[in-house]
Formats: sequence, structure tokens, C-alpha cells
Amino acid sequence: MKKLLIASTALVGVAFMATSAHAALKMDLGGYFDGYGVYANNHPAAGTNIAKYEFVRDSELHINGQTTLDNGLTVGAHYQMYVAGQQIAAAAPTAINSRLVASSSQFPQSTTTNTTIVDEAYVYGQGGWGRVNFGEEDGAAYLLQVAAPSADSNVDGMRVYVQDLNTSAWNSNLAGVVLDYQQADFRGTDRLTYLTPKFNGFQAGLSYAPYPNQSLVGSSVGAPSTTNVLTQFKAPWEVAARWDGAYQGVAMSVGAGYSYAASENTTGTAGTVGTTALKTYNFGANVAMQGFSLGGAYKHSNNGISGATGGADTIVYDFGAAYDNGPYHAGLSYFHEKFDQGLLAAATGSSTVHRYALGGGYTFAPGMTFRGAVTWGAYDPTGAAHTNFQQVTLGTDIQF
Repeated sequence: MKKLLIASTALVGVAFMATSAHAALKMDLGGYFDGYGVYANNHPAAGTNIAKYEFVRDSELHINGQTTLDNGLTVGAHYQMYVAGQQIAAAAPTAINSRLVASSSQFPQSTTTNTTIVDEAYVYGQGGWGRVNFGEEDGAAYLLQVAAPSADSNVDGMRVYVQDLNTSAWNSNLAGVVLDYQQADFRGTDRLTYLTPKFNGFQAGLSYAPYPNQSLVGSSVGAPSTTNVLTQFKAPWEVAARWDGAYQGVAMSVGAGYSYAASENTTGTAGTVGTTALKTYNFGANVAMQGFSLGGAYKHSNNGISGATGGADTIVYDFGAAYDNGPYHAGLSYFHEKFDQGLLAAATGSSTVHRYALGGGYTFAPGMTFRGAVTWGAYDPTGAAHTNFQQVTLGTDIQF
């Protein structure tokens, strides 16, 4: 790992024409551990047996090497690795499984040839002109996205890490769908991202990659890819902007992002992934005053599918409110997601998911939080009876 850090930092130094050839790296270790006990009642179809009780865990180790060169440029390398974690081998996306491309999962969507435990690996340079990331890292649309307040950000936040609600129990085409609203198209992709410096609270960003998943994690310097690894999209790019400010004791955040990937699946049949360009956009806003916060977020994606009966879009919006007082946190949220008919192989109409969440937490030591939340809601398909669901989570989040 030390050799990787030194090599990566040297690469950044050359790229930015550094004046110091032997700058010393300062290496930091960090990470997190999330552990929960979960009760989830999916109310599946008769004859389907799904466990209701489970212990779930997500843990990562973070390694960061950074130094400031003689010319004032800060360069570094960052790695995130799962610690005894699960790896998901993503099959070729079909219908709603395109959400595995615009991943909502807490684990990286990898090809069957990627068996490493690396989550992110990138180098960066930053100064008064802004910041550049190069490597496997989320793009600008996610990095600048505004999240709504939540009961427990691991359960009902922008990127969900704890979900025992089994969406395939409601519709088999919803397998792998996580109920969140992150705009993180093509996670696991080596990309180039530029973020401007903040100016009066305003910041913008732009990301680009030749192909999704062009370089697999675990390879060193791979040969150039002649075809899209996923055979659906090419040249994904993102643009985003965000403003954070305050006025007379009221803090405000507003942001928006847009991502696009050209279609590569020119021979695909109507209704399949990649038959049109992938387009996703989001916007969000928050206000906070005297410990109280209120906000909302919206996300819309066409999933890169054309010609599907009844359309193939997903639309998500989320509203939340919270109160923070010292070590105490309390929050609630409402989540709504609509799946068009073409994503569900349904006979008629679209379907929606409604989820409510109520919970809170207590910070019992720096970086250590005890959390609990209750979520409930319904899957509501057009022309059929809705299915209720409930979930209770109790656990801890430790950041180090």
C-alpha cells in the first residue's frame, strides 16, 4: 500500500508540474463501522418466506496520503476499502436493474472479474484554483448534491446503507433497488472531476469519463478499452452547482446536478437498457435555524431506456425535518418513488413506493452515535392491491 501511495502522489506531482520532487507524505487512517439490529416485515406474497430479523453491518477502512508542495499545491491519494465486507457481482442490467448502473446500493457494483475489496481509489490536487480528482470517485452531481434532513441518514438519507426491505418481494423487477435518491450514476468508474473553489458560498463541478467502468479496480494500468464494459453507454459526464450561505441566523443550501451518458446499445430492442441516452437530474434545498432544519430533494432519471410500454422513468422526491440539540438528534422524513410501467413488466400502469421514517440519535462520544429509526409505508401498483411494509432499526455509527 505504501508503494501505491508514493506512486500515486508522484503521478499527481508530475501532472501538476510540482516543484518539489521529494515532498513527504502525511498518511492518515480513518473509516467507519455501522452495525444494526433490524426487524423488517415486507408482507411478501403468500408462500414467500423472507426473514424478518437480521444483524447488518457496513464497515470501511480509509487511507489518505497528502502533502503540500513548495509551490503551494496540495496533492494526495485516497483509498477506501471494505473490511470483511460483501461484494456484489452485477449481472448485465435488464429493465429496472439499470438502477444498478446508477447504483443505489451500499456496496460497489462490480463486474464478475473484480474481486478486490477496494471501494474508491483516486488521486487529487487542490489549491486556490479549486480541486481535481482523478480515479474511482463519485462525480460532481453526487459530491455537490443537497440532502434533505433525515431520521437516520444510514436508513432514510440520500445514500442508504441499512435497508432490509426486500423490494423484489413486491415486484421481481425491483430486485436490487434501494430506496434512496443519490445521483451517483456509474459508481466504480475512473473519471476526471473538477470542483471550483467556493466563491461567496457558490461552488460548481464537472466530471467526465470515456466509458463507464473502463478500468476495473484491482488492475494497475490497464490497456485502453475498445468497447464499453457494460455495452450500454459511453462518455458519461456530469455538471452540478451548489450554494451554501446564511442570512440573519438562517442557514441555507441549494443545489442541482445533471448527468448524461450517450447510448452505446444501438442494436438493443425497444424497452432495454441503453436504447437511448441516460439522463438524470436532481435539485434540493435546505434551511436551518436554531437547531431546526427543513428541506427536500428531487431526482428524475429516464434510466437510458426508450420504447418501453408506459415509459421507463423513475421519479423520486424526499422531504425531511430534524432537530439537533447538542448530542441529541431527532428527525422524520417522507420518501416517494414512482416506477413507470415499462420498468415493472406490469400489465397496466405505474407503481409508487411511499415510505415514512421517524427516529433519532445520541452522540455518546466524539464520532460515536447511537441511533434508532422506525420506517413504514406501502408499495402501490396501479390496478392491484397495495402492500404495506415496516422496518425497525437500532444500532450504532462509529466514525474514526
